[in-house]
Amino acid sequence: MDAARATAHHGPSAPGPRHGTALCLSGGGFRAALFHLGATRRLNELGILGRLRTISAVSGGAIVANLLADPRLQWPDPDGPAAPVVGFEECVAEPLRRLTGRNVRTPALLSRIRPSGWARPDASVGNLAEQMAAIVPWWSTDLRYNDRSGPVILTSATEIGYGVSWVFADSRSVAPRGRIGDHRLGYAAPPPGLRIADAVAASCAYPPFFPPMELDGRTLALQGGVPDPAEAPQVAHGLLSRIQLADGGIYDNLGVEPVWSDHAAVLVSDGGAVFRSRPAGSLVGRLWHTLSIAGSGQQTTRLRWLRASFSAGLLQGATWSLESTNTVSRVPGHGPLPGERASYPADLVDQINQVRTDLDAFRPAEQHILERHGYAVADASVHRHSPQLVARPAGFELPHPEVADPVTVRRVLRDSGQLRPLGRR
Repeated sequence: MDAARATAHHGPSAPGPRHGTALCLSGGGFRAALFHLGATRRLNELGILGRLRTISAVSGGAIVANLLADPRLQWPDPDGPAAPVVGFEECVAEPLRRLTGRNVRTPALLSRIRPSGWARPDASVGNLAEQMAAIVPWWSTDLRYNDRSGPVILTSATEIGYGVSWVFADSRSVAPRGRIGDHRLGYAAPPPGLRIADAVAASCAYPPFFPPMELDGRTLALQGGVPDPAEAPQVAHGLLSRIQLADGGIYDNLGVEPVWSDHAAVLVSDGGAVFRSRPAGSLVGRLWHTLSIAGSGQQTTRLRWLRASFSAGLLQGATWSLESTNTVSRVPGHGPLPGERASYPADLVDQINQVRTDLDAFRPAEQHILERHGYAVADASVHRHSPQLVARPAGFELPHPEVADPVTVRRVLRDSGQLRPLGRR
């Protein structure tokens, strides 16, 4: 692949050899965010989180990634002794539990029918951003002004006009103000007034429930884009004047494309929906199932490419997902794992897979089950597939022992897969 085609396919990437470790946090609403909380908690204990170069995230994963952008967190020197990130519980876990304990979906959707939303096509996603900023107040900070330490945070949405990934990157990515854009329309510094909450909400705006966030690209001074040469000027002008940004998971639900071309190691935490077979049904049901096949196929292709790259030695890394089980207690060539790594048996994992993908309220017990599962499977996958990334010894202690009992878990999750139009709170 020549340089022009590589840039068009992957987007701009830093020249030179691969270096650093990237963590990709998938979409999947609040369910995925809570699953990622458990995974990042374990990565923090193992010293991996503090040595990351980049966190790339979409939708539910973007919620966790941007909590990790809190300037109050104390990140270790990546070139110094391995150490955990200080402030994880206060700055990441507690705000996430507050946020996922609220039904932010229904108020956002109802904002479209209020008179104040009639003249705003993106009223719902704007309301979603306002709710997020109220629950996580520091997300009212402009993206361009978030001065912090730690890894680069890349929050991706899907730019509908060209059907490509649009990135929101803060100043850790491109000094001094960061970067927004895509390889078709071009890139620019984030404008004043574009908040962290706006980037997260855009990444979570899943259609058809949420309309896309809209930006006027004529005010952004985007540069370096590569439009279709056969495109009529009026089409390009129309796409630029009304940039529409929807859920990042539409294009790349794993968030791997921004990092797979230039990182030496890639870790993927996948809390997205598990594709399930279904018999022929109504026309609408068949259409929805067909669209699900398309999305699942893209995700499967990316995962296969990554795993083939791991096997070929092109990349280091590991992947884990909501449907992962971790009953094996031995790492090939590395002896027994220290402690029991199993969290939940396979039948309970299948029940966890059926938990709703939504921005509705999750009860504390539901939150704890998802976090506990993410902690266990992330630990198992890293130890099996990339033990060389473990930077410090850390005892394995599953969080939330109150949801360890399978009988309790089955009871808690009995109705967790049901979507309620007006929400749970």
